[in-house]
Amino acid sequence: MKTLLLLACVVSAGAAELPTKPQVLALIDRAQAWLTARAQPDGALAEGGVFTPGITALVAEALSQEPHALPAEHPAIAGAIRHLAALRQADGGVYAPDEGIANYTTACALRFVVLLPDPLALGFDVPKMQDFLLGRQNRDLASPGSGGIGYGPDKPAGSEDLSNTAYAVDALRASGMSPTDPRLQAALAFVQRCQDLRSTNSSEWVGDSGGGVYGPQDAARSWENRSLGSVPRHVPTASMTYALISTYLLLDLKRDDPRVQAAVGWLTRNYGFDANPGLGAGRERQGLFHSQALAARALDLLAMPTVTLPDGRTADWRADLFAAVNARAHEAKLADGTIAAYWLNDEQRWAEGIPHLCTAYAVRALKAIARNLDR
Repeated sequence: MKTLLLLACVVSAGAAELPTKPQVLALIDRAQAWLTARAQPDGALAEGGVFTPGITALVAEALSQEPHALPAEHPAIAGAIRHLAALRQADGGVYAPDEGIANYTTACALRFVVLLPDPLALGFDVPKMQDFLLGRQNRDLASPGSGGIGYGPDKPAGSEDLSNTAYAVDALRASGMSPTDPRLQAALAFVQRCQDLRSTNSSEWVGDSGGGVYGPQDAARSWENRSLGSVPRHVPTASMTYALISTYLLLDLKRDDPRVQAAVGWLTRNYGFDANPGLGAGRERQGLFHSQALAARALDLLAMPTVTLPDGRTADWRADLFAAVNARAHEAKLADGTIAAYWLNDEQRWAEGIPHLCTAYAVRALKAIARNLDR
């Protein structure tokens, strides 16, 4: 194993040099080669264990994104379709019943299948998948979780969170649902309650940083390995602030909306892609690759190649994010001699000890960078 260094040139003030599009595409190809080489006989795109259906959907969605999207007939994509189709449930969801994360897995699967030429012909009923997700939305107007969506239907009302709600909104919008749908407007109200912003959130815990928090209520409900500790409640993090921004934009808030601008302000004060700011000392790399993927999604939607930092410097996120992703790539030689790339977090929280998941996140980030490069 060795780290790939496809772009090692760093200029003054810590700013990375802007990569060329061919450089980014070359790293995407290496990552996709690693992922497709590990497709399992049952079509799964992870090697068994916890979270396999969700990872399969995330990997398949990353591989199916442009640029360098793999077609539906590619063996890895066809296998993922077969694997996920076997997990279709009578209630419209796509999930493994014993995992307890049915909403999350269905959202990831929906986001993938809408990239396919004809989901229904492949056995995926998109309206039923939409209905499954919306049927798990908290409808209790007295609950701080009202409008939100959590990990699964076995979780009690009040266990909704920004991360799962963001994945669901992304999938619902990608599958054609209007942002003016009352159920998505209810989701918008929930997301707003996840922002540390006094002007629009009257919850007792709210300060005025503009950042996004995991949920408006007790964060101990999260699906995760308890032995790794819990994030203190109501603490903004980079990953959740990026999720906040993306969800706002997908629900048709504009870039100059005060809520979006407040969240962007938090990120400029905590700018960087080598850590997941907000988690506290000793935890900076927890959820790192997820944070990078969410950053790429939000910055792609913002359509801003640069951000202005508090000291007045201009930072090019495409250069800085590519440098951060590239620096953590590992080289692997496949059986046919192909040099591939994969990612793995030494901080294993939130399943980032699984290389397939980390590599899917990296591909999503790299493809967003490539889409924002002219040459």
